Amino acid sequence: MDNTFFISLALLTAVSCLSGIPGDCLADSEYNQELAEEARDWLEGELVLEDGETAEISMASAPRRDYPVCEGEVTFSVAADKIRKNNSIKTECKSDTTPWHFYITARVVIKTPFVTVIAAVPKNSVLTRDNLTTGYMDKILNRGTSFTDPSLLDGIRTKRDLKPGQPVLSNQICVICQGDEIDIEAAGDSFSIRTRGEAMQDGSYGDYIRVKNSKSGKTVKARVVDSSLVRIDM
Repeated sequence: MDNTFFISLALLTAVSCLSGIPGDCLADSEYNQELAEEARDWLEGELVLEDGETAEISMASAPRRDYPVCEGEVTFSVAADKIRKNNSIKTECKSDTTPWHFYITARVVIKTPFVTVIAAVPKNSVLTRDNLTTGYMDKILNRGTSFTDPSLLDGIRTKRDLKPGQPVLSNQICVICQGDEIDIEAAGDSFSIRTRGEAMQDGSYGDYIRVKNSKSGKTVKARVVDSSLVRIDM
């Protein structure tokens, strides 16, 4: 047998390395796993989380096909140019000698904290710090009416039964309840006046409720600040 066969075989192997065709020149599956881990690290670094939020990232298996060790720069990008719950990450080798790219899927769940009770609490009860804790839920499911700070609910009364593991919602409590004696504050840029009054309806943080001035007997609307104060912004 002449040398023609061996020369042809060597050329075929070289072409395989340059074109990304599986062959003896390709890296093993550990390199693929390393690329998948780098893609995950990149994705995690691109996330913008608010205070208290956490991210759960689930990556698909590394590609089965072995790729040549990149002799250039490996870059990552998401197909939609925006990180979503389900993502396709383009992993690309920018190289003249070993160009290749593949896509790997990743699922991202952003979890936001919420306050819940440790044990069941019936309605018309007063919440205490000892029976409050923090859990996490998918941010998509957060309707914006839950709480993240247990101290805000310490001493607050319930309007409905509360169950462990479920977020305490603003419509399940009354920071100020109908009939409570409260302070009514009228505040402006350079003054603040307070008087005593009575809540004419239930309200949670930020709600505007009807309150009656104990001295004048007049009823006005004021914003709930805490469990003993409402404010009329002037």
